[in-house]
Amino acid sequence: MVFPQLLTGASALYPVTLKLIQRTVVNALGDGSTVVFADPDAAATGWELHASGMTLAEWTAVETLFLATSGMWQTFTFLDPTGNLLEQSEDFSAGAWTNGALIELTTGVVDPLGTTRATGVINAGEAVEAVAQTLAVPGNYSYCLSVWARTDGASSVKLMIGSTSKTFALTSAWQQISLVVNLGTSATSVTFGAQLAVGASVNLFGMQVEAQLAASDYKMTTTQGGVYPNARFGADRFTVTAQGTDVYDAVIQIVNTEN
Repeated sequence: MVFPQLLTGASALYPVTLKLIQRTVVNALGDGSTVVFADPDAAATGWELHASGMTLAEWTAVETLFLATSGMWQTFTFLDPTGNLLEQSEDFSAGAWTNGALIELTTGVVDPLGTTRATGVINAGEAVEAVAQTLAVPGNYSYCLSVWARTDGASSVKLMIGSTSKTFALTSAWQQISLVVNLGTSATSVTFGAQLAVGASVNLFGMQVEAQLAASDYKMTTTQGGVYPNARFGADRFTVTAQGTDVYDAVIQIVNTEN
């Protein structure tokens, strides 16, 4: 079960409030001193969606999920509308990535922000190779894959979402390129990435996947991307207001307490 995407292809209606909740444990000792330490197992992430102007079909999809999960009882997958769905967005050598066997990576490259967080990527093989990541997300949602890219030669790069791809010509100047696709399939996982032709050499920075129709500002991720497979509704009931025959308003709370 996955929280539904709006019919417009947006991941949520705004405003969206994101809360990160942490707990600190304080141990009071007999001599009056205290020991304070973090309790990461009690951390939680919460979202409050102010869903104003939903159509009847959109509200029905939310209500159907709410009934299927019995409110807060069962979990569902939630795609964070404020985040980057990818994990380890700046470490292409991390285990979350499934790169081609002959892809060579060089870190510490100057990026478009003036820091050194970009990565040099070379295809040293004799066939097309990719830097790619597969996410457990539905194949019938709209996604935007974006990345900053440049080359010192004449290389191009091909962005891919599942079986759909598009080639972009590059120059020595950084440019943000993006691909928007709805595969329209029943797949439960989708592969996103950048493909390089034989011998291609490019610099990449800020690869991002979002469940929407356009790229937003880049959000760096580490071990947690924006896919939350164990999210829950934050309450066992919420109020929906019918503003018209096809206009519904609701405030929807979602929480993730499982790492």
